[in-house]
Amino acid sequence: MSQRLITIAEMLRGEHPVATAADVGCDHGYVSIYLVQNNIADKAIAMDVRKGPLSGALSNIKDYGYEDRITTRLSDGLKELGEGEADALVIAGMGGGLMVRILSDCDINKLGIKKAVLQPQSELCEFRRYIRGKGYSIVREQVVLEDGKYYFPMEIDFTDGSKDRSAECVAELMEKTGCDKECAESLCDRFGESNILRKDALLRDFVSHGTTVNESILKSLSREEHPERYEQVASENEENGRLLFYLNN
Repeated sequence: MSQRLITIAEMLRGEHPVATAADVGCDHGYVSIYLVQNNIADKAIAMDVRKGPLSGALSNIKDYGYEDRITTRLSDGLKELGEGEADALVIAGMGGGLMVRILSDCDINKLGIKKAVLQPQSELCEFRRYIRGKGYSIVREQVVLEDGKYYFPMEIDFTDGSKDRSAECVAELMEKTGCDKECAESLCDRFGESNILRKDALLRDFVSHGTTVNESILKSLSREEHPERYEQVASENEENGRLLFYLNN
């Protein structure tokens, strides 16, 4: 199993094992197997919308001898999960928009799911805003670099919105960098308040790389011919500069 998936599974670890974890988009079931094998979850439900991966997951589950602790289920997102069947959730490797749709299609609290580790592949700004807008907390994030790509798994608490640290991060950035509230909120949306406050070294590398890419884009753009795109990239780089100042001090 890749280091990214191991990190995601380990982020679900708590003081006590979760009773049952729903692993949505389980692919070949390795996350479910890892959760059970390492006592992060007592049981798991490996769910996928495709029959092929579910068949492969079931085969792997049998190979590990966990048929009594891991079940497989054909499901579009969480639509086939019953109330009280799971108290934790893992979704990794999907687009942020699709994850928002999966979460919006059900009542997370009614299902009894208390926490999750979610790793959207795209649309991270919109995804973070959605989570906060629903009154959930992004308890922490990690930055994972694998095969030259950066990933941002997030631990979510669905039961307590007071654990959200975005307001703390906005205040910190405004004080330490002199940026306005809009800029600070944008940085939290783009990079994650937990990663910023922790001054994650990989986040620093990610922002530095993005700044270099943006500088190259600006050189190739005509401000007169593409004013909106030019201003967008220039604004991103101005924000990046403020964040790098914070991360380096």
